[in-house]
Amino acid sequence: MRNTKLILIEGIPGSGKSTLAQSVTHALTRSGIACRWWYEEEKDHPLYVFHDHASLQQTIDTLTAGGYHQIIEAVLLKWKEFSQQLQSSETIVILDGCLFGYLTWSLFPLNVPADEIQSYLSQVEQILHPLHPCLIYLYQQDVARALEKICERRGGETQSRFIAGATQSSYGKQRQLQGFDGMVTYWKDFRHLIETAFSQFDASKMALENSAGSWTTYEQSVITFLRLPPQEKAAVASSEFEHFVGTYSFEEDGGQHACLILLEEDHLIVDGMPQVWTRTRLIPRSHNIFAVESLPFQITFEEDAHGVIIGMSATGSALLFGTADHFFTRVQEKR
Repeated sequence: MRNTKLILIEGIPGSGKSTLAQSVTHALTRSGIACRWWYEEEKDHPLYVFHDHASLQQTIDTLTAGGYHQIIEAVLLKWKEFSQQLQSSETIVILDGCLFGYLTWSLFPLNVPADEIQSYLSQVEQILHPLHPCLIYLYQQDVARALEKICERRGGETQSRFIAGATQSSYGKQRQLQGFDGMVTYWKDFRHLIETAFSQFDASKMALENSAGSWTTYEQSVITFLRLPPQEKAAVASSEFEHFVGTYSFEEDGGQHACLILLEEDHLIVDGMPQVWTRTRLIPRSHNIFAVESLPFQITFEEDAHGVIIGMSATGSALLFGTADHFFTRVQEKR
């Protein structure tokens, strides 16, 4: 294992940051190395200057009112506290989207000068130097296709929100960016900014082009980069997955809702689970335990004395705006 206390995983939205962070966390754990993955939307995140919707809105208001220097100073203080605490810890921390994401992509849409953003990143680099950080940058050559895929993946109003966020920002308005093409231009420009920062970042680092979606290969490349032993997948035959397929009910907001476990090709997907994107893949960890892809959640299927699946429990880290913790009762099919 490399001599590091911190693994930073970066890239634009949809580049696979949380997917890789989850994989790295699992690899470290299986290797007997104490670690902690802080998912970018996790509650009580050690680097965030907000902790709930009200404080988040206050931060946004300060930024949009031109008070970004104040926010930069507050965030740099958080980085300093984080670095000092981690230096005396035996735990390796994995962060996704905190260096080039978080404040960096909050400053960019406000049209903050690039040199000021680079100055902020340089200060963070110096703060993190004692941790010997490892930086992994994920990217796709075709930005338009990458954005299309993430909008399809997350569903709902993701595309319209992404377009509005880019084109209605100060950066987008000044450049008269419009529609999907304007959003693509916005993220291309942002990528240029962070790739400049990546090239200047003084740390162990690797850039990984992952357009092909060959995650087994990418994960192995990262394992090699981190100098971890080769990892084996959980030995759960896909033929066993049919056992878990079905409709599960849960209670939320005073009503009953349905959640589906479906078999798609050689893997399970979950659809309709709180705090989870539509049609999200489940990753087997053991016979009846699955990780929810890209999220800090785990599903455990429960059986009765006869081996019949009667329900499942979802557990995991609390997020800023909710939790995945629920018990789901399997709906028995009528005969």
